[in-house]
Amino acid sequence: MTSEKELIEELKAYAEIFPKAWRRFLVNIESGDIYAPMNEAEMRCYLFSECLSIMREGQFPKPCEITAEDKEILEGKRADISLGLLEDGRFVVIELKLFPEYEPVKEDIEKLLRYVRSNAVFGFFGMIANSEYDYERKIDLEALGIQKEGEHFFYEWSLIQPPNDERKLVTLLVGLRGHEQKDA
Repeated sequence: MTSEKELIEELKAYAEIFPKAWRRFLVNIESGDIYAPMNEAEMRCYLFSECLSIMREGQFPKPCEITAEDKEILEGKRADISLGLLEDGRFVVIELKLFPEYEPVKEDIEKLLRYVRSNAVFGFFGMIANSEYDYERKIDLEALGIQKEGEHFFYEWSLIQPPNDERKLVTLLVGLRGHEQKDA
């Protein structure tokens, strides 16, 4: 039987995929290699493809453990993307938002926090929005208990300028790691 610690270690390799995919995705938008997505489905497709590329490069076991809108997290909501799958059903959860209102961002992050804390998994939240709406000031991540570079959480804001768009876009990546439980 696999210990809790071994299961979490297995999932950590999958947790390293999304931040790399996110950063590549933003570079591709800023370089003009791809257009900034027009809707969340398009955003999910780009990021799914980038995650799959990273998994292939890293020679992850096949078939690759990646799905879109397949794994249920909380309250009947499905993860936009999920990576890895432990024998007990836990996985890396990824939620995405494109040009959202402020409240849905907070709600999604809070929902993701509840899931990650209750299931000792990894989760990510990625958002792209118009920089004119001052998201950094209006979404107080520290009030949600997320530190810029904490032991279990991190976030990073960035500003990108797609060459084919006059708007500057603000992006947010939040990483969450559940508190590991001791082996029984």
